[in-house]
Amino acid sequence: MLPGLVVFRRTGVSTEAAEDANRGVRLAATQLLKSDPYANSSRVRRMSEFARSLLRGKRSYEDYELAVQIAIAQGSYGEALAFQEKALAVFEGSEEEAAELYLRMGYLYVLLGEFEKALSWLDLGVAVKPYVEPVLTRAQVRLNLGDVEGALTDVDACLEAVGDSLTLLPDMVNIYGAAGEYEKAVELWTRLLDTGEAEDYRLDRAFCYVQLGRMGEAEDDVQRYLERRGENAATANAVLAMGFLRSGEYVKADEYFARALSGEDSDPYSLYYYIVLCAYLTGKYERACEYGEGLLERLERGEDAGAAQLSVEDVSGRLQVELVPADIAQLGRMVGASHMMLGEFRRAAEVLTLSLREKDDAAVRYLRGSSLLAQERFGEALEDFEAALAAGVQTESSRYSAGVCRMQLGELPEALEAFDWVARNGEDPALREEAARQAERLRAAEENNP
Repeated sequence: MLPGLVVFRRTGVSTEAAEDANRGVRLAATQLLKSDPYANSSRVRRMSEFARSLLRGKRSYEDYELAVQIAIAQGSYGEALAFQEKALAVFEGSEEEAAELYLRMGYLYVLLGEFEKALSWLDLGVAVKPYVEPVLTRAQVRLNLGDVEGALTDVDACLEAVGDSLTLLPDMVNIYGAAGEYEKAVELWTRLLDTGEAEDYRLDRAFCYVQLGRMGEAEDDVQRYLERRGENAATANAVLAMGFLRSGEYVKADEYFARALSGEDSDPYSLYYYIVLCAYLTGKYERACEYGEGLLERLERGEDAGAAQLSVEDVSGRLQVELVPADIAQLGRMVGASHMMLGEFRRAAEVLTLSLREKDDAAVRYLRGSSLLAQERFGEALEDFEAALAAGVQTESSRYSAGVCRMQLGELPEALEAFDWVARNGEDPALREEAARQAERLRAAEENNP
């Protein structure tokens, strides 16, 4: 459950004024953009237009730089990039000074999500100025491009460069974690936690422990985190629930999903799918039906039925629950099977039909056939059992049930053939014995009614 994108917290983009001939204008624009009392859209827009009027005249490097700064402050990164390209075209300075511009180009492409281009510019800048922050940013870019090995090479170099400094350590751990290096991430989170001033990161370490399957340590971290902080309780419990679910400890998973569901910061529908899954796996069929029907009602209203998936959002100790599409076919199968276990065969058949609309599945056809058979809807049930047989699903049970349906429909020779097959080839002694009895009854009926 790794994040698709690593959040970039340190872009290196600055709105500081340039040293140039129009220094007063640039300082005024920068201070206006930075100062809260004046940072409203109408004033920003007027200053932006004023800066552009300068560009229409002098068009100097400094004018382009001001336009870049204003565009960045407005969040117009595409516009900032266009001005930065023009600034580069007229730039006259040393290679070292140019490297700063290359890095800014890289940062802007990062903010625009164009990682291939970002990497090219960052490579140019880092070649001249291999400072920690741009190299760390490049590691994140490489990670987003799928170059895990390159990302780890960069972050290893950054870790070596900072020595005992903890300033950028959270950013580095984020990359190790996203690259799947959870042992290394645990080691570094522990280094931060040992300072006694970074309790927010305990939940991040718990997430890594979950990925490593070290659930006892994960549980301890979550409990200690919740003792000190009341927020994020739903997410913290969901971290453990996901881990226990993955490790097959369904009772514990169910316990922690219930806690997550009751948390004030819970998004209930994001957890319902897993509540249903755990309830089904632990035989709590009423609970599976209750929450499963809640999701199905949501679907009938045309709303999205999400399922929770944990991923690291940033490196400040917070995790997010990301909604991904629920497996509706699987949901219908679990809810339908749970209704069957409760003897609610009509509803079971309806829900299993919803599942089959999403995905044709022979195992679900077998379940629906069993529900239809219990309602004495023999013709419909037979179709499902025949489909299960053709797919090799529940072979002896499907054949026996098909025999029952054919017997009720008056297709006695076919029914007898099915019972005989199960009596000879079945692996379940009880079912084999029952099939033999059914075959005897049919033969006796034939003898009495020649």
